[in-house]
Amino acid sequence: MSASTIIKEAISDGVNLALTERGTIKVSGEKSAVHRWTPIIKLHKPEIMAALSANDAPIPPDLEHLIVRAGAFWEYSHEDYALIREVARRDPDGLRLALQNDVVFSRRVTP
Repeated sequence: MSASTIIKEAISDGVNLALTERGTIKVSGEKSAVHRWTPIIKLHKPEIMAALSANDAPIPPDLEHLIVRAGAFWEYSHEDYALIREVARRDPDGLRLALQNDVVFSRRVTP
């Protein structure tokens, strides 16, 4: 199984993978899914790290949805989308947290 396939399948199973500043892979998500994927990730660690470093890892669908919503709200340019997707691949959990907690973006408009 290729690194990109492992990353895509892990993401579809609810597991997020991100490189840390210490040069390790941060694995997060539902405990049972993380437990299932950990041995596979360890077995293919160098290839997965290379794919994540190349910044071509897929963006989890829920995070892509947040990016698109924020982009529509804040009127992102093409360059803005490229930068935020780069962050999404490098630190999906951090970006998800930031977008979910953006006070202005998350404010509900009531008629």
